[in-house]
Amino acid sequence: MQPKIIAIIMLTLLLVLTSCGHPVDPAPTATVPAPIAENQPIEGPTPVSASAPTPTQAPVVIGPALSVSQAYNIKEHVTYSGARSNQKKVVALTFDDGPDTKYTDQILNLLKKQNITATFFVIGEHAAAHKDVMKRIISAGHEIGNHSWSHSDLTKLDEQQLEAEIDKTDEIIQSLTNQPTTLLRPPYGALTQQVVEYAEKSHKIVNWSVDSRDWEGISTERILQNIKKEVKPGAIILQHSAGGKNGNLSNTVQALPQIIAYLKEHGYQFVTVSNLISQNVPTQ
Repeated sequence: MQPKIIAIIMLTLLLVLTSCGHPVDPAPTATVPAPIAENQPIEGPTPVSASAPTPTQAPVVIGPALSVSQAYNIKEHVTYSGARSNQKKVVALTFDDGPDTKYTDQILNLLKKQNITATFFVIGEHAAAHKDVMKRIISAGHEIGNHSWSHSDLTKLDEQQLEAEIDKTDEIIQSLTNQPTTLLRPPYGALTQQVVEYAEKSHKIVNWSVDSRDWEGISTERILQNIKKEVKPGAIILQHSAGGKNGNLSNTVQALPQIIAYLKEHGYQFVTVSNLISQNVPTQ
């Protein structure tokens, strides 16, 4: 059969098959995704951040929440002066670190001459060593306070040492006065809660409102200036009756008559610490 005839037969068969409902598959077309709006995030699973904290349920509080207690306020346990509401012009002269046989005697002579009573905060071991001077202080009507046994910083002692410093001094004072002392002045004015809590069992803690700074070895003039600058009605004035810079308190002895004269000129009356803080001022 000739090739031309064969081609005609094949074309005829193809046309017959198409007309009988057997369509030829069209060529596949590519699918185009819908456009995404600008700045719109593509939805997908939310990533978990390793650093993000896992939410936890808030704790349930049963009853009222506990308040944080206030810090211990040492100043509330210390007397620095008499009541400011007291309009009487009274002051208390106080002398620390005695007694000794040199300066304490001179101070006692000056106070006797001026008919003034003061308060002596004594060191226990000095009181035990100078009982005659202690007896002179007592017989003159002056007040005695506890200033520790050895002038140690009470804040640096353990409980047993602290108690010994206070108790031994109380014992020597009571053996000479026949009555316990109710006043305590810590060396350096240093206090902690432990010191306060033990001292307050049997004492009123007394520091000062005016520091003469006589212990620095300063001049008589500067001592007087320090007192003039700070003194007010109800003042408790700090001076010393032993010790001092290089063991010298001649500045205190020389300044005392001038201090007394200045305060008298300005209408001040001299009382013991106990009378000052109780506002029990003797009539002159």
